[in-house]
Amino acid sequence: MKSVESLTDLLRVLGDPTRLRLLTALNQGELSVREITQVTGLSQPRVSRHLKLLCEARILKRTRDQNEVYYRTTIDDDRRALVQEVLGNLPLGNRLATRDRERLTAILDARQARAEELLTHMGVKPLGPTEIEEVGTAVESLLRAHLPERQVGVQLGDLLDIGTGTGSMLGLLAARSRRAVAIDQSREMRLVARATVLSQGLANCTVQAGDMYDLSFPEGHFDIVTMDRVLGAANDPTEAVREAARVIRDAGHLLIVETAGPTTDDAKLAECIGDAGLALLDLRRTARGTAIVVIATRPPKPQSQVA
Repeated sequence: MKSVESLTDLLRVLGDPTRLRLLTALNQGELSVREITQVTGLSQPRVSRHLKLLCEARILKRTRDQNEVYYRTTIDDDRRALVQEVLGNLPLGNRLATRDRERLTAILDARQARAEELLTHMGVKPLGPTEIEEVGTAVESLLRAHLPERQVGVQLGDLLDIGTGTGSMLGLLAARSRRAVAIDQSREMRLVARATVLSQGLANCTVQAGDMYDLSFPEGHFDIVTMDRVLGAANDPTEAVREAARVIRDAGHLLIVETAGPTTDDAKLAECIGDAGLALLDLRRTARGTAIVVIATRPPKPQSQVA
């Protein structure tokens, strides 16, 4: 904490029972204003007033997705321990806390049901447990081989998941990231990904609308960027990888997962990576050979260019 005044301001914001109820719900994951009012049973104006104060205190951030506004916890490192300590000491057995948890569970169930309905309507078949395990094993192997052990075991830094789809990559990596941003052009798939995020308690994740050819992030903004089964359906995979490379920090990494097939073979993926100015580190097949997993890095700029 930088000053006594900032600590006092934070404690003043945290010293309100209603705001603590909102934080407890949002500590599970990103929620819309409508969902927060459902959890708490409070009016929208009252909820919005408290959310505004929490945002001003840099405890929450908001993201608009068409007609919905979503809130998530995004606490500065110097405040995180205190906020989590406060939340961890709240009594769990009182009537309001029990009711809020029951309502949050109902929202989670509704999100999952809606996600399944959307996937069925779009004809999208999610990966089965065996496929997820195989991809997870290959991804973990590449990370351990090419990232420092400190990063793999504890912290992957800031993560961007491009074309998140069902959010399967978030399920593999987001819990080990400082923060995770997932983008998808499809509103339906964003709803599915939000169901994944909430069901797994990934409070450090936000799901946003985004175009993989025109990312709304500055250059060098993320430590690791993932693209899970995105390039096989892309009109211009080279341009998509080039734009992903732009937002990776020097010495950061790009992780690609693709279904093995005629449109995405080893050579084509390697060519896309080279054309984007990245260095290919490794390329492996999953156990049954149905998917290709690639890791590349953005080489640091020569010292003369840094100056």
